[in-house]
Amino acid sequence: MSELRFDDRVAIVTGAANGLGREYAILLAARGARVLVNDTGGDTIGRGRSEGPAQAVAAEIERAGGVAAANADTVADSAGGDAIVESALDRWGRVDIVVNNAGIGGAPGVFEDVSDDQLHAVVGTHLFGAFNVLRPAWRAMKKRGYGRVVNTSSATGLGVDGTFDYPAAKTGLIGLTRSLALHGASIGIKVNVVMPMAYTRMAAGVPDPKIRAWMEGTFPARKVAPLVAWLCHEALPVTGEIFSCGAGRAARVMTMVIPGLKEDEPSPESIRDQWECVMSGGDPVVAVDGSADAMLMDDGFAAIGEASLGKESE
Repeated sequence: MSELRFDDRVAIVTGAANGLGREYAILLAARGARVLVNDTGGDTIGRGRSEGPAQAVAAEIERAGGVAAANADTVADSAGGDAIVESALDRWGRVDIVVNNAGIGGAPGVFEDVSDDQLHAVVGTHLFGAFNVLRPAWRAMKKRGYGRVVNTSSATGLGVDGTFDYPAAKTGLIGLTRSLALHGASIGIKVNVVMPMAYTRMAAGVPDPKIRAWMEGTFPARKVAPLVAWLCHEALPVTGEIFSCGAGRAARVMTMVIPGLKEDEPSPESIRDQWECVMSGGDPVVAVDGSADAMLMDDGFAAIGEASLGKESE
């Protein structure tokens, strides 16, 4: 079995001082990548700032014979995103890989009591944070005609009771990933997203000790890193995909649409009376992008082409 290598590649890993990000940075560096270890050094809800945690991981990588540098700029604003990418470019002259892993915990509680500050902090770190890092990184990758991006979503985006800002932000990253994958397909940039399950600092805050012990023993962060590394590799054959990973499992997550009910002139009553067809009529179609749904609405969409999708649907 030939070893997957990242020699001469430059990787930015955000939120890389602990947990999943640390494992990604260490594995990529061990396989030859030069890694910018980015982390603000704050706590799990974004408070505090310290360069020490990122520096510690970079030093660990270098002691093991790898190449790394530390960066403590925040992903939560565009100036921080620019500074992160500039740090890699100034040091190594290129950016080949971006792993958007930085994040903070959501605010559990009653939905109607979620504050503006909570929303801005969580969405600003997870979703806006990906925009803030990827916009300058995309320019650099586009110039070279090559790039690999891994965004971090969450299975909470499939639905979870008790927290709302976090799953909303994480699901937004799926839409960003899918659209960037289409945008980058012709210029050598592949973009995918993972839904990792791992025992991290956030998981350590779970109040039930039995659940904490189960997660710690079953979901070590190191078992997620191999999939993320493969998604960063030049030989990767896919883009725009979602993957669930944890406990040694890696699996594609699919979005599907069904033909459902189609009428020339639908009415509320006709939809009511044929609700079973709306819910389960026809064989599911895997939707790798929005065109799958549009073509089920009208066969003429194929003649129009995917380029018009989104322009006409606003």
